[in-house]
Amino acid sequence: MSYNIDTWKTKKLDNFVMSLKEIQKLTDVEIMIKGDRVEITGTAESFEIISTIDGDDVHIKSIEYGGEGSGHYWDDFLECLKCTRGKLIANQVWEGGDSITKLTVIDGSVNVEDVDILAY
Repeated sequence: MSYNIDTWKTKKLDNFVMSLKEIQKLTDVEIMIKGDRVEITGTAESFEIISTIDGDDVHIKSIEYGGEGSGHYWDDFLECLKCTRGKLIANQVWEGGDSITKLTVIDGSVNVEDVDILAY
């Protein structure tokens, strides 16, 4: 994707768990572990995951993705989501507002679809 994401809105985050080893495969990711709390930032200007950790399992409490670099790293981000359990539904408004997508991830199955706001 050549554009960047202007707005990310998480609609549903239900028992969403990601492997720490898979997160570490992303380039330019900074991982800060403080006890059982994990903060993950990088790749995109406003990429942030707030979570807790249990062994290799990162239990995601909130996720934001957008800004500068978000389009460039989008495919890497989606690839990382294939190694998750649980459910994530989020909408993205792409740069300039000319494209809106809905991301659905259920137990590692990743689906991105265009959203037509004019459809009834």
